[in-house]
Amino acid sequence: MDVTGPFPRDRLGHDGILTVVDRLSKYARFLPCKYHAAAPELARLLHTGWITNQGVPEDIVSDRDTRFMSAFWTSLMAESGTTMKPSSARHPQTDGQKERAHQTAQMMLRTLIRPDQKDWVDRLPGIEYAYNTSVHPAIGVTPFELHHGGEKARIFADLLLPQAADIDVPCSPSSVRKYRDLLIKARANMQKAQIRMQQQANRRRLPCPFHEGDLVWVLSEEFALKKDVSRKLLPKWFRPWEVTYVVGDNPAGPSFVVNIPPHLPVHWVFHASKLAIYTPPSADEFPGRRSQDPPPMDEHQEVDRVITHCKYGNKPMQFKVTFKQCAPDDTRWISSADLQTSAPLIFADYEKRRLAKEAARPARPNAVSDRQLRPRR
Repeated sequence: MDVTGPFPRDRLGHDGILTVVDRLSKYARFLPCKYHAAAPELARLLHTGWITNQGVPEDIVSDRDTRFMSAFWTSLMAESGTTMKPSSARHPQTDGQKERAHQTAQMMLRTLIRPDQKDWVDRLPGIEYAYNTSVHPAIGVTPFELHHGGEKARIFADLLLPQAADIDVPCSPSSVRKYRDLLIKARANMQKAQIRMQQQANRRRLPCPFHEGDLVWVLSEEFALKKDVSRKLLPKWFRPWEVTYVVGDNPAGPSFVVNIPPHLPVHWVFHASKLAIYTPPSADEFPGRRSQDPPPMDEHQEVDRVITHCKYGNKPMQFKVTFKQCAPDDTRWISSADLQTSAPLIFADYEKRRLAKEAARPARPNAVSDRQLRPRR
């Protein structure tokens, strides 16, 4: 399940599509919605467009949209007995059939809508019907046939013709037997398709080289950027950071939790395809070269520790600091405001120790001039 868009807004305010795909039958629903709709509105649309006809699903695979990860949505799914299975961050391969349904629906929309693109909502029922009545390559039959248990995607006129008396009645033994054979055929085709896709995906795949405690580079595309910053002019990889632990039961991944600083707006779970192993360079290769600064995406720097401070007149206090993953002798002077913004805990700890040291220092005696020692006449 996912929301795709935005599209041109229609008269009812719809500018997105809520796509829901059944994992077994591949039966899909393309429900028009508001692209930036809140979680309660999406839940209401899911109830009227899917649950009222198909029932409550056992589990839902979706991306890490803030609406699907919100407290309202998680509590609603817990009350209904549905398990949420969010995909890895920025890894759409986790829910490939939904992404493929998106591509098919958008391709059909391009060929059917008018040049002004105002009638895309009116075309969705026909696109949904055409999608569900076409033979799906993963199951070998049409989603409509597997979902409803028979060939019901006939022309409307055929339903008005006289039917033979020995036709299968729903829930009859012959109908149940045919549906069981249909399921066996679909599962066998799905297993063949999965093996074929796995072989295709593993053709150039190497064993995952990451382990807990390793330093890794993170692809710069994973980070949100501030305004007026071109992604093309940024480095391809940022930092490195440490791998905290592996997500899941498999120690080889493929998803890992990376120790990203809390001030960076990014989810800390990354797929292995978004990481690269960090190899520390030799100090003799480029002597005297300064290490790379932390990524200035949001004007923050990851400070390691404060060495000393100084203050000149009425100017703000300056702090001499070092940065994590940089050389120990690579020190910088930054203002108190920048230090408090980027590393508030380090700033508070240093200020506490500095004030305690000043309080423990003995007070300097006031100098007494000769005029004060002269007796008054």
